[in-house]
Amino acid sequence: MRQITKQAVNKFNNNKNFSKNNTRIEYQTLFSVPSTIMYLHGNVIAQRQDNELRITNSGWFSNTTKERLNGLLDSIGFDRIYQKNFEWFLADKKWNGKPVKILKNNNWEYIN
Repeated sequence: MRQITKQAVNKFNNNKNFSKNNTRIEYQTLFSVPSTIMYLHGNVIAQRQDNELRITNSGWFSNTTKERLNGLLDSIGFDRIYQKNFEWFLADKKWNGKPVKILKNNNWEYIN
């Protein structure tokens, strides 16, 4: 895991602001609800609010996006994202990169 990913994940998990190169973490309170957001190249790729983690690749199937998200998933003991035959998989289920809510026991569901 790259150093920038380790730093970003640490700040994300500790609700601290962070910015380095193409990655930014913002901790903010919206309508009295704390929220931590991870950005990559200005695109939201992860958000935690009310102890609920949501992730997306924001349409970018890049190794960097996958690495940042896997850093977060590793930190909570969730199965990693991997690619097989040009398709992405999250916890061994095909994933199209659209926003999902991370659930317990390596489960996830699309957000409507």
